[in-house]
Amino acid sequence: MERSHIDVRFAYEYGDKSLPKIKELVCEKPDSQKKIIPEYLREHCVICCPGTERDIINPDEIIGYGNIYSDGLYYWTDVFINYVDKYNVPVPAEFRKRIMSNYESRRKRHMLLRMVNRLEIYNEAAYDKRYRVCIHRNGLIEYRDLFQSNDDILFRINKETAGHIINPAASELFCYDSDNHGKALIDGYHWKLTFMQNERIIDIIEGTNGEDNRRYNQIKSVIEFAERFIPYDLGSAYMCIN
Repeated sequence: MERSHIDVRFAYEYGDKSLPKIKELVCEKPDSQKKIIPEYLREHCVICCPGTERDIINPDEIIGYGNIYSDGLYYWTDVFINYVDKYNVPVPAEFRKRIMSNYESRRKRHMLLRMVNRLEIYNEAAYDKRYRVCIHRNGLIEYRDLFQSNDDILFRINKETAGHIINPAASELFCYDSDNHGKALIDGYHWKLTFMQNERIIDIIEGTNGEDNRRYNQIKSVIEFAERFIPYDLGSAYMCIN
């Protein structure tokens, strides 16, 4: 089943002509949950954008850059976050309900993902190619060709580079639910990512049939990011390099 997504529209100028203009939404009194709401809104950025957007209320200032955030259902920008935080612009009622009901579970999941010290990437390709790559936070990488066991490779990269692989993968895919695991072909390949703390599974990200384009592209972008660090055929010359 295709997942739905909802763009947060919060003012006349920002997606909903039926709402008041942004200047009319400024409020002196903050939301009763002002401590929780900005924390929830800033917790997870899924797309960083290079642009800038001027503050309609104070045009000499920048209100945001258009970076996109998500909790897996709702999508919003840093522009929205800053209007809420700076001017107490109200959060749409249905989205606010979701924030209140979802806050604790989201916070706990973030805490778990901070414990991840190992990422396993499994690939089942269309043309008799199947492999598993295990990336440890200490820099150790295990590569196993599941068809050619004699091609197993063990080598090491520096910790910083390992972090550059693990952290974005955990961060970029965090917001998507993982309750309905299934097989999704990403350009003809079946991928599965497993986030672990030692031998404990923290989370599994795996596509389902009928993926919507946003989630499909999100999974694909993380896979491609990891693959830039891991050559498709490493070869024996790369074994045990420090």
